[in-house]
Amino acid sequence: MDDAGLQVGEIAARTGVSVRSIRYYEQTGLLYSTRRSNGYREFPPSTVERVKAIRDLLEVGFTIDEVSSVSSCLHAIGVNANCCEQTVAIYRDKLAKIDHQVRTLLQLRERIEERIAELGHP
Repeated sequence: MDDAGLQVGEIAARTGVSVRSIRYYEQTGLLYSTRRSNGYREFPPSTVERVKAIRDLLEVGFTIDEVSSVSSCLHAIGVNANCCEQTVAIYRDKLAKIDHQVRTLLQLRERIEERIAELGHP
C-alpha cells in the first residue's frame, strides 16, 4: 500500500481502537474512506488524529450523536471561531447533564442512607 492512505488495521494499530469501532465510526459518518481497486478501504492519514479525537470525546462520556454534532470540528487545524463556539456549547451541555446526574445520585445516596438509619444501622 502506498503512503497516500491507511487501511483500517493500520489505523487500529496506531490508535489502539478496534477495527470494529473504526468501521462503526465510518458507518455513522464520522470517518470517510475510499475503496481501492482490490476492495480494501483506504483512509487518509489524518484519520489517525480524528479517531483519537473521537475516542477522547467518547471516553469522557459523549455519545456518538454528540460527537457527530461537532464532527466538522474534529479535524480543524488551528483555532476556528465557529468550531470553538460549537465545541464549547457541546461541552457546556455535557457538563449540565453531568451536574444533573450528580445531583440525582446524591439524592439517591441520601435516601439510601435514610433507609439504613431507619433500619437502626448507622
